[in-house]
Amino acid sequence: MKIRICLVVLCLLVFYRSAAYGQTSNPPAEGEYKQIEPSSDERLNHYAKNGWEIVAAIPGQLILKRSRSHPLFGTKTPDMTPQPPPPPQKPTCNLTLAQAPVIRGLRLGMTSDELFAIFPANEREEFDRAQKLKSAELPPNYGSTSFQFPISNYATKDRFTGISYLYIDIFDRKVVSIRADYSNTPQFDRPEQLMEIITRQFGLPEFKNWPGYYEYWSNPSLSCDGFTFHVDGYSQRFSIALTDPAYKKIMEDRKKADLAKKREGFKL
Repeated sequence: MKIRICLVVLCLLVFYRSAAYGQTSNPPAEGEYKQIEPSSDERLNHYAKNGWEIVAAIPGQLILKRSRSHPLFGTKTPDMTPQPPPPPQKPTCNLTLAQAPVIRGLRLGMTSDELFAIFPANEREEFDRAQKLKSAELPPNYGSTSFQFPISNYATKDRFTGISYLYIDIFDRKVVSIRADYSNTPQFDRPEQLMEIITRQFGLPEFKNWPGYYEYWSNPSLSCDGFTFHVDGYSQRFSIALTDPAYKKIMEDRKKADLAKKREGFKL
């Protein structure tokens, strides 16, 4: 009797082992069997649509059976490749241009006159500034120009302690980009130490939610509804850049219109 029971168990083990390698090439008369992992309801529904029914379960596996009377009997059922879960969506930054950070009194949208009042110049410099603004109105500038301010050259240098250079882009006589280069700053062992200060002081979203965040990245960027914010570097020398990207499309449209006008007026 014991020998008979052992033979039955052995036959069952051989059957289930062969089922693990796919559909049997010579299925029993009453049906065919298959062994799969119960990875998801979607996968189980896929097999159910192909005529398979669950007839047994073992740890981590399901035994499926398809009746000989099913119209798909004997055909190969393609397995479903599990789809990876979608990456978590990072929260967007809804801050407007009016809510953009202000760097030592410098803000996006301020006029060129307001900017120059912070960096008073001699007569020669004032003339150069006026000429540069005037030439910005003509092609190929289409309203855009830029200024550099070495902080040590101005009487207001104490206001900008820690900043060595400022690079300002102006479009239609309004500030559209501010880049501040910092030097002689405290040493930061990790970018996160600097980013904690930046996000707290400027009221920006939590830096760990910024796109592309990872623990030791050193050039994080954030796009908000009204501006973009970028950090480059993190220890002793780094820079932050604040930009209103809306002007770029206006400038590009002006360039295209100017080129179209020149083509129309071209004579051979």
